[in-house]
Amino acid sequence: MEENVTPENEVMTILERLRDGGLWQPAGLGLSYVKEEDKHVKLIEQENNPMSAQARIRMRMLIESVGWSVDESEVHVIDTKDISPQERHMQEMMMRQEIAQSWKCNCGTSLAVFELEKGVWTFDGQQEMTLPDGGTETVEQWSVVVECPVCDAKIPMEPYDYGLLAGDEAMLTYRTKKLNYIALERIDIIRKIDSNEHDIVVLGTFCPFHGDMLPPHVRGSVVTWETLEEEE
Repeated sequence: MEENVTPENEVMTILERLRDGGLWQPAGLGLSYVKEEDKHVKLIEQENNPMSAQARIRMRMLIESVGWSVDESEVHVIDTKDISPQERHMQEMMMRQEIAQSWKCNCGTSLAVFELEKGVWTFDGQQEMTLPDGGTETVEQWSVVVECPVCDAKIPMEPYDYGLLAGDEAMLTYRTKKLNYIALERIDIIRKIDSNEHDIVVLGTFCPFHGDMLPPHVRGSVVTWETLEEEE
């Protein structure tokens, strides 16, 4: 079991799941990589501090140890000393959204023009991940399958990538085969409770009506729902 949670295997899993143009920011290291082509990533940003400088060396060795190459020829070094965490977060979000706009289907169609609201959330099984303290945790793996309007290709996306491209509104709704759940804002929850309306429920792991497993981002949400017409 231990061989499944080595740093090499974890990095290989992450890299193999990256789409061309996909962004990877290893947690807490101040580094940003983009996948450019098969088994090749480019380091595009590094925070200007000793920890990130050391992590850059370690990550290059780790990535190359699994047979991938790293391009560090055009690294943008970011001075975060005088930037607030909120400003840095906004900068990162703008960079991620700009990168997301460049993603394309194999036929050349931009993913941004897909009918992203029709993405199908798919449970891909479970995987053991290493925690910062050296322990392990079993986590669920999900993807969102979107369909190209030009060539009909079905493209699985990482949930975070899907959220970047589809926007917050798409993440506040969730379609099962029979229902469409819609997350409620606080004011709407209060109004429905005060009006004694009954079309409100707090979601858990499974759909309370049909038993479908629900993705993690909707669990714990207070939602209303609408019934969908079954497709022929």
